[in-house]
Amino acid sequence: MASALSSSAFVCRSCSRHLRPIIPLRSFSSAPSPADSDSTISPTTISPYSPQYIDIPFPPQRYPAWQPRPKGQRPTPRKIFKSNKSKTTPEYLAGLSKEPSHVTQLSEDTPATQKSYISWKARMAESRRRNIRDGLLELHEQSRKRESHVAARSEAKQIKRAALLAQDEPELAQLTTPSVLSALRTKHKLTDPTRAERLAASRQRYIAAEEAKLLERRNELHELYIRAHDFIVSESQLDEVINRKFNLAAMAENPPMFPPDSRQILLRDASDEFAAVYYREEIILKKMRDALTGGSMRAARIGGESADTKRTGDTLGVLSGPMSSYGYTGQQNSKNSENPATVDFLNVLNK
Repeated sequence: MASALSSSAFVCRSCSRHLRPIIPLRSFSSAPSPADSDSTISPTTISPYSPQYIDIPFPPQRYPAWQPRPKGQRPTPRKIFKSNKSKTTPEYLAGLSKEPSHVTQLSEDTPATQKSYISWKARMAESRRRNIRDGLLELHEQSRKRESHVAARSEAKQIKRAALLAQDEPELAQLTTPSVLSALRTKHKLTDPTRAERLAASRQRYIAAEEAKLLERRNELHELYIRAHDFIVSESQLDEVINRKFNLAAMAENPPMFPPDSRQILLRDASDEFAAVYYREEIILKKMRDALTGGSMRAARIGGESADTKRTGDTLGVLSGPMSSYGYTGQQNSKNSENPATVDFLNVLNK
């Protein structure tokens, strides 16, 4: 009986718990123990409401063995063979692990410790050269196998995908799929009857836009060439323009002592009005010449300045404003029969 109770291999867990003897908590207690009062073993009482009342067997290994997680993370391996240059040729390996150019010659009087140290260094150098050669060859072989495996797997996937796309639907799917869905499903490209016309029209629009850009660029280059004679390219020209534009500073230093004569004021206003009319006609004639000749022409110089650059403030908006606002009242008020600029303009219009 004792041998049967000592081993619970043939007894379930609940029965072994009932048959396990009660061990006193304190062996030195003065209270009588059940073992002293009764020689028989008393089972442990378990309530029927306890989850241990019914024995549930468990497999021998319920959870896998715990393994500690290594700290840190492994670095991404370097791509050694990233260039087209072969690193497995004998020439590359010979240049990578060169043989010693100088060999130490030991004499008979050299101490044994020094001889052993020098021989040990030679063996270590030889092992390093051998290891780097063998390691590089092994890495190249592993890389080749890995690339071939990846290429074979990719090719197999592509072949499988092409086969799945090319195969027909199974008969079960064809019989069970509703006919409405089969009719609505489009397995081919939709036809476009007006595609050729749309492409031709789009091509013509593109060609016209490119030609317009080219023509605009040519006009801009020609305009740049026409206006190049007014560019300032030297310091002497810059000094001349500065002295001509800012000569009012010298006049401000010596202001007039007396107010200007009213006759001078009237003459100045009249000259300004005549200049405004003349500039208006010049701008109109220039635009007409450009339209007829197909290019820009060099503007005439008036008073040492170009007609399209002199008095810029007066010529702004000259095409949109009426001629009477610039002092032009008509041909009947002028003493001469016709203005030469107006005659040229009328001749151009008559042609």
